[in-house]
This record gives sequence, C-alpha cells and structure tokens, in this order.
Amino acid sequence: MWPATPRSPRLGWRENGPRRDYRTGREQARKEFHALMPPFARLFSVALVVCRYRLLSLLPAHPIRPLLVFLQYLVPTSWRGTGDLSEGERLRLALEELGPIFIKFGQLMATRRDLLPPDWTESLARLQDQVAPFDGGEARQKVQASLPKPFDQVFATFDERPLASASVAQVHPATLLDGREVVVKVLRPGVEMKVERDLRVMGFGARVLEKLWADSRYFHPVRVVRDYQSVIRGELDLEQEASNSETMRRHFLFSSLLHIPEVHLDVSSRQVMISDRIYGIPVNDIERIKAAGIDPRALAERGVEIFFAQVFRHNFFHADMHPGNIFVNPANPDLPQYMAVDCAIAGRLSRQDLNVLGRMVLAVMREDYPMLVDLVIRAGWSNAPIDRHRFEQEATQLLAPVRSASLEQLEFAPLILRLFDLAREYHIEAPVQYVLLMKTLVHIEGLGRSIYPQLDIWTVGRPLLEAWMMEEYGPTATLNKLRNRLPEWTAQLPEMPDLLRDALENLRDQPQRQRDLEFRLALNLRRNRRRALAGIGGVALGLLAGIDALLAGSGWAWPLVGAGAVLLAWSLRA
Repeated sequence: MWPATPRSPRLGWRENGPRRDYRTGREQARKEFHALMPPFARLFSVALVVCRYRLLSLLPAHPIRPLLVFLQYLVPTSWRGTGDLSEGERLRLALEELGPIFIKFGQLMATRRDLLPPDWTESLARLQDQVAPFDGGEARQKVQASLPKPFDQVFATFDERPLASASVAQVHPATLLDGREVVVKVLRPGVEMKVERDLRVMGFGARVLEKLWADSRYFHPVRVVRDYQSVIRGELDLEQEASNSETMRRHFLFSSLLHIPEVHLDVSSRQVMISDRIYGIPVNDIERIKAAGIDPRALAERGVEIFFAQVFRHNFFHADMHPGNIFVNPANPDLPQYMAVDCAIAGRLSRQDLNVLGRMVLAVMREDYPMLVDLVIRAGWSNAPIDRHRFEQEATQLLAPVRSASLEQLEFAPLILRLFDLAREYHIEAPVQYVLLMKTLVHIEGLGRSIYPQLDIWTVGRPLLEAWMMEEYGPTATLNKLRNRLPEWTAQLPEMPDLLRDALENLRDQPQRQRDLEFRLALNLRRNRRRALAGIGGVALGLLAGIDALLAGSGWAWPLVGAGAVLLAWSLRA
C-alpha cells in the first residue's frame, strides 16, 4: 500500500496543524483595521453633537478649517446656535450630552492646564457625572455569576437598592454569613463595550486631528487619549482596584491618619468587588464634623500629611480624592482619621520624576526660582526651545507675589494651576502621572480649606518634604547607598585594570575609527550621488524616447528606453 501523500503547503496545512498562510494574515489585517476604525453609527451621533455646539469653530487655523465650518452649518442641529455660551461652556455641554465616558474624559482634561486654555479647564471642572441606577435584580445576577461559590454561601443579605450609582459601576449594601457588613461594587451591564466604542471614536478623532494640524503636536491629542484610555480601562478592572486598595491599606495599616476598607479578595473578581462597609462623615459635611468634636485645623493638616506620605514616603497615591470618596471617622475626635474608598485611579511616579517633583516643590517653598526653572528645563518636558531668562522672569513674577500674600489669601493649588498655564505658553508638557498628582493636590487643598479656611499647606508641607529629602539624599542615605553597593564594587575591583586598559585602547583608537567612519560616509555619499545621477539620466532618456516616438519617429525610441531602463535599474539596485 502506497504511503499517504502529504498535503501540499499551498493548501495551508502542515504536519503539526494549520499553517499561518496569506488568509491568516489577511484576517489579522482585517481585525487590526476594524480595531482602528470607529463604529460609524456612534461617530455619526458624535458628529451631530459636535455640530450642535459648533465645536468645529474652535479648531485652530488650517486650510481645511473653513470647509469644515461650512459643512457644520449645513447640519440642522447647528441652526439653533449657541447663544452667549463661551467656548468652554459649549465644550462642557457637548461632553455631557455625549455621555459618561466623554464626561470622564472632560473631567480628566480639566486638570490639563498645561495643554488647554483656562476658560476650557474651568468649564470642564464643572462636569457632572449623573447616571440613573440599573436594575438591582440584574446586579444580583451579575454578582451570583461571578462568585466562586453559591450566593447563599457568601451573603446573608443583599439589598437590591443601590447605595450609589456612577457611570461605570454601582454599589449595593450586603451582609456576609459571619455578620460583617460589606458593600458590593458591580460594573454596569455592557459598560465594557460602550467604553471601547467611545474610546475608538476618541482615538479616531485624535489621529485625524494630529494628521491635519501640525500645531497639534503641542497638544499631543493621540497621547492624551491614550493616557485617558489607560485610566478608564483601569476603572473597568475591579481586580486592579482591589489590588490598589489593598496596597494602600497596607501602607496605612497601623496609622491613625487614613483607613482603607479591607477587600475580600477571595470572592471578588474583575466585574465585582466586595469590601468592608464604613460609616463615616462625608468630608464636606462641616457641621457634622464640628458636632462630632473634631478640631477642623487638626483634620485639615492631617489631610496634608496624608498627601505627602502617599506621594513621597510610599510613592503610591489615591488620584481620585473628590468629596464623594473621602469620609471622616468620628470614633476618635482627638486624632481625626480619614477614610477613603474607590482606589481605581492610583498614581505612582518613577524615581527620577519623584526626585524632580520634590526638588521643584522645595524650590517653590524656598523661593529659589532659578532652581525651579533649571529643574523644568533639565526634565526635558519642553517640545520647543526655551528662552531661559524670559521664562525665569515670568516664573518669578508669577510666584513672588503669591508667596508674599497673607495666610488667608495663600493657596497652593491655584499657584500650581497658574504654573501650568505658564508651561502651556512655553509648550512644556508634564507626564500624565504629574497631572494625576496635580488633580489630587487640588482636591486635597480644596477639602482642607473647606474644613479649615486658614490652612497653610506651605507651613505643614515644608518640614515633611525637607525630612523626606534628607532621608533620600542626606549623608546617612548616601552612606547607606554606598554600603549597599560596596559588595558589588568589591567584586568588580579585580576587573578594573582590564576595563581601564580597554577604555584607554578604545580612546587611543578613536581617531582612526573616526577617520574610517568619515571615509565610509564619503564613499557612500559619492556612490549615492552616482546612483541619483544615473536615475535622473534614466528618467531623462525615457522622456527623450517618448518625445522621439511622438514627434520624430526616427527609430531611436526603443534604444533610448533600453538605456534608460538599464540606468534606472542600476540606480535602484540594493
């Protein structure tokens, strides 16, 4: 019996299974194309809202801009006009009409005063994320489907009426079998698909804007949308939020400053998170805080301590500290304690960025403005050359009057915002983690001053920051670093003479290498010049052949074509 003939490779099969042939590549290309292209129905609805608020009129100058504005006025939704609304208000209302994902994007962009005009950021800061709750029975079913064990073996009670509802998830109170009160955070049904749909629309718009407008490189729309995508996708992953919560809880486990409720990781999942329920006073309920016997000044200053501890001691900070996520524990009025929930958005700085930040804040507190300017320039955040002298003058003019203001008028967060306004004029863009940090600082000082209007964040923060700088870069820290590196250096010590000899030989041979490199570059330049001339000659001969064939008909057309083809082929060879 004849042995079976193996299938031809052209059929797309091989001995160990299917072969990745052209069809597989075509399918992959099709998937990548669909991932880049937005849903056109959603894109159409977004375009209608954009025209309704005449947002195309806000685009920067460009040859195609008049055409876009003209097309905008052909859409009936734009005929009603915008009345006396400012540019920022038009942008805010449009985002609110587009829905929760665009609202969250606007809330994040409200902190990007290094990129957007103040009128826009002030309007975006007033965006409200108001979403009706979804059915509690459906929430119960989602929880039941995500649990690793039967529902009755986890919960003694589950209230289908939500405690709170947001654009991404809603929270239900419940009781475990051991009697512990918990809250159950459940993602909204279909929210992942809606988020990905709107993110694709945003990404498409950012790419178009960056392609059409060269000046948009100072705004970096694609990078900004990509940063937002990472933030919103983090909110969709409740496992990541649970990990953030547990990390932050361990940092303050034995601290009287901050309490983070424990997450029950064994029954939590990507779509459901179960954590202990807390009973605290909302941080913006000043009357209840005073009635509980809590000293407002001590509470406000402890909030500043938490901020500096999170950023500089632990390098892991809660980046969504608005009043809805912060409470006050009334159990111990003498040592008031904050309670924080919703750690989905957390920030962490690289060691270099943390060092730059600490030195920048310390320079502001010490009124060392030349050092501040030097740090900004050396950080490499600028997309254009900086006039150092002029930048230092403007920074001094901005900071000096603020530092000499009275205690009641001295505010740290608005100062940072004005610095970002100045940065935008010089095309200086801070990393996204700095933006999250600035957002946190604005919330912290706003909450602190609502509790105690005379809060002096400078006086409270400076000794904490100086102590951190001494711990990280003082003599003791330097000696510890040297001691830690000493075994490694000792192990490398016998190799040092050989390394030194190799370095000296490389240095000695460097001039000859430089001459060899220059010779090769000159040779390549001459070779490429000859190729370019040959290519031009080939094209010229082809044109002459065409002219000869059309006008003279002398019979030289084909020889000219042949010679031109030879020259062109020689010029294009590898």
